[in-house]
Amino acid sequence: MTKPSEISAQPVVRDRWGGWTHPDFFSPSDSREFPLPGEFEAWLAEHHLQSATVWMENDVPVWMMDTFWKTGNCSLWQPSVPAGGGWFTGSIHDTDDGAVCIWLRRREEAAP
Repeated sequence: MTKPSEISAQPVVRDRWGGWTHPDFFSPSDSREFPLPGEFEAWLAEHHLQSATVWMENDVPVWMMDTFWKTGNCSLWQPSVPAGGGWFTGSIHDTDDGAVCIWLRRREEAAP
């Protein structure tokens, strides 16, 4: 098991659909598809991380979003990095609401 302090940036090698998930990224308990309320936040706290979410539909031109809705492929999307330093990719994946990028960073790197 990974110690909380060991979760850090990893090389992002996206699959043919544009998805990628950090090998130590959060997984809901008991093999559930969705987390229980507060479960992701508890995982962040345990690992001394904070997260930021970037939705593809708010980050790309209309033509790219149209292509995504037709094909399910978000590989052309290069998610915008949130303001501030220290962010690394936690996951780029499709959801029922479209593609999303979950950024992570150590809490200690957040500006006071």
